[in-house]
Amino acid sequence: MAEKAKKIYYPLMLDITDKNILIIGGGPAAAEKLRSLSQTGKTVKVIAREFSDAFRNQDWLQLEQRAYQSGDLQGFDLVYVGINDPQEEERILHDAKNLNLLINFVDKVENSDFISPSVLLRENFALFISTYGKGPGMTKKIRKTIEEKIDLDALNREAGEYFKKREKGEV
Repeated sequence: MAEKAKKIYYPLMLDITDKNILIIGGGPAAAEKLRSLSQTGKTVKVIAREFSDAFRNQDWLQLEQRAYQSGDLQGFDLVYVGINDPQEEERILHDAKNLNLLINFVDKVENSDFISPSVLLRENFALFISTYGKGPGMTKKIRKTIEEKIDLDALNREAGEYFKKREKGEV
């Protein structure tokens, strides 16, 4: 069996203004994506047989309680999959490849086209933290450490003031 090439990741910021986002799965794995996606202001569709409490009462989520069906990926640009069903995941991966969609399997980096770092979004800057898909729990710990040690709101205000001065040619 041929050895799989090591994945190489390149960070970038993707304009999702006109992109449609789908999450497949309603349990803890899929819920890991909710914090960062909630910061985008986007409406996100979620298809799952069952939903954990993390998905309830989120007005930015469109919940559809049912199993995945072929054709569900049509019209979406980014897909996150957080289910624990290898056969279903294989079918979703096949469907996504046929549509040339960017897909992320939560906790299965080997099948993913991209990984989503932990995100700290502010009006004037964004911070991204990644362990290259090796340890989401550690990524979360690093993010929390940064939030505890740095006053991000003050830094956001300072960045905003800097940008205003820059526009005026003062810096």
